[in-house]
Amino acid sequence: MTVMPSTNDLMVFSGEERRSNEGLFSGFDRQFDEKPVYLDPGDVVFSSHADDMLVATPGVGVLISIYEVDLKIGAMGYVLLPDVLLEAFPNLDKADPVLMAKSFEPIENCLGEMKRRGAGKGRIRLRLIGGTSYPGDRLDAATKNYVFVKEAMNRKKIPVYSESMGGEKARRVYFFPTTGRIVQKMLRRDIDFQYVEDAEKAFQEKITKGA
Repeated sequence: MTVMPSTNDLMVFSGEERRSNEGLFSGFDRQFDEKPVYLDPGDVVFSSHADDMLVATPGVGVLISIYEVDLKIGAMGYVLLPDVLLEAFPNLDKADPVLMAKSFEPIENCLGEMKRRGAGKGRIRLRLIGGTSYPGDRLDAATKNYVFVKEAMNRKKIPVYSESMGGEKARRVYFFPTTGRIVQKMLRRDIDFQYVEDAEKAFQEKITKGA
């Protein structure tokens, strides 16, 4: 995990290689005046800047968005378990500890950065979004990613404020960190699904190779 160059208003935790998805979804993105900050699988972005919008397109992965109602700050993380952990599920206590730690990074960085900025547990609104269910998925990846994140929140005693999970359509998600507003655009084109699948596959290969 690399911490990208930042200002006091923006912090990005990311892999070194970032994909650009501006062109494919530009029709959606142009509907907003705010500056898009894109998340790939495994990324976390924190912002306290009113001109930012955090943008991600999860497939079977799960987005965590956190908004602090008093401080008007927010963060988003993109959680995606690699197939080797999905195969081991639910016996993750026996899985590769290095790979487990990497899989937890988006959760820990998202919560940790909000805490470092002064967010109070009783003042945050945490939402879960994603978990597209693809027909014929033998690993049931969407459900397992969701359970992984939900159990992590339960262990930390952080309530989930709302969820938008499941279904057979991927989502383009826009999170406005200083208001907590979330907009979702449901994707229907084959090229959209291929982009999401390729992005999550590339992350899986990278995280598994580095373990």
